[in-house]
Amino acid sequence: MLDGSTPSASGPERITPRALERRVKRWLLEGPFDCYVQVAPGHEALLASELLDGGFAGAASELRVERGGIALVLDHAGIMRANLELRTASRVLLRLREFPAASPEMLYDRARGVPWLTQIGFAPSFGLHVTSRHSKLQAGDAVATTVASAVARELRPFGLYPKPAPDAALVFHVHLQDDRCTVSLDTSGGHLHRRGVRRHVHTAPVRETLAAAMVMTGLRRLDGPPDVVLDPFCGSGTLLIEAADALAGLAPGRHRAFAFEKAAWFRAGAYRETRRLMERGAGHSGASSGGRELGAEEATTRPPATHIVGIDSDSEALEAARANLARPEYAGVSLEPGDSTRFDFAALGARRGLVLANLPYGVRLGERREASATARAFLERLVGSGGTWEVVLLTTDAEAVLPYLRDVDVVRTRNGGLAVALVGGRVGGAGGSGSS
Repeated sequence: MLDGSTPSASGPERITPRALERRVKRWLLEGPFDCYVQVAPGHEALLASELLDGGFAGAASELRVERGGIALVLDHAGIMRANLELRTASRVLLRLREFPAASPEMLYDRARGVPWLTQIGFAPSFGLHVTSRHSKLQAGDAVATTVASAVARELRPFGLYPKPAPDAALVFHVHLQDDRCTVSLDTSGGHLHRRGVRRHVHTAPVRETLAAAMVMTGLRRLDGPPDVVLDPFCGSGTLLIEAADALAGLAPGRHRAFAFEKAAWFRAGAYRETRRLMERGAGHSGASSGGRELGAEEATTRPPATHIVGIDSDSEALEAARANLARPEYAGVSLEPGDSTRFDFAALGARRGLVLANLPYGVRLGERREASATARAFLERLVGSGGTWEVVLLTTDAEAVLPYLRDVDVVRTRNGGLAVALVGGRVGGAGGSGSS
C-alpha cells in the first residue's frame, strides 16, 4: 500500500485526495520556504522597502538583495499575500531544491528529490522554463526532457501521469548556473505587471510594475501623500491607476488570478481569509492609510485626499484611459484634453504636487529630436509655473531633462525591452531648477 493507494495488476492506483492531503500537510509544516521575488534591475531597493513595510520580513538582514530580485523566506500565506500586494515585483518564485548538476545523470537523480507531488498533485500538466549560465548543461530540450523524466518517475507510483505542456498553469523554473541547478515553482503565473485592470492599451505604454516604481519614488521623495498628482502624458492611464491604488492602499493583484491557486498546497480557505483581511483594510502595503490595505468600497466612500489628474493631447489615448478608469475605485480621477507644453499648472493649486510622466520616446513616437523638444517644452512650462513639484520621469534621454531638475536621482532600467532612465527630481522651490 502506498499512503492510501493500492497497486493493481494494470499499474499503481491513483493516490486518494485524503492521502495527498496528508502529504501536503507534512510538507507545509516544513515551512517557511525559501523564495525569490523578481524585480526589474535597479528597483531592488524599492522592493526591499515594500517587503519590510508590508511585514514580509522583520528586518533588512532577513533579505538577500541580488541584481534583479530579493531572496527571503515566506510561509504559504506569505507567498499568496506577496503576489497580491507587492507593487514593483515581477514574479514570486518558490525555491524547491538546489543541487549540483554537472551531467544529465546527476540532474535526473537530484531532480527526483524535488517535492513534485505536493506541488503538482492531480494537475494534468506542468511546464518547464529552463535557463543556463556558465554550466555544462545548456538550456534546451535535453534538460527539459531529463527533468520531465524525473517528474514522471516520481509521480508514476502514485498513479499520476501529468504531461509537460507549454500552456500549463503550473510552471517550474529550472535554472542552471555554475553546474548547480535550482528548481522553483512560479507561484505568480503571468507576469505581475498584468494587474487585470488595464484592458485598453495606447501607444508606448509603461508597464504597471514600472509605473508603481515611479509612484513609490515620488511618494518617498515627498515623504507623504501629495495633494495633487498630475500625469501630463497620461496615455491609457497606467500611471494614474497605479497612483490611485497606492494612495488608497488597494492591492494591485486584487483583480487577477495566480498560478499558486492551481498548486496542490493551495488552501482556498486561507486565501479567502487573506483577501477578506485585505478588503476590510487589514493588509500591509497601503501608501497613505497607515500602512494598511483598503478595500475598493472603503476607498471610494471616504473623502479623497489627493486630486489625481491626467491630461493628453491625443483623444484616442484619453478614450483608452476613460475605459481603463471606469471602475468605482477610480471615480475621483480626472481626465482632461490638453497639451502639456501649454498647460496651466498653477491652476491646480498644488502645495505638495507630484508629476509622473512617461515622456515621449523618439524611437516609438516619432523622431528622437521631436520627442526631446516636447519634453523640454513641457519642463520649461512647468518651471515657469512658479510652483514647487516633485517630478518622476521615465525617459530615453535623461540628459535632456536634468538641467530642469534639482535633487536628482537616476535609475537605469528597461521598459518593454527599451533602455530607459527613471529620473526623480524637483522643480521650483528654494534653489530653483537645475541638477546641482
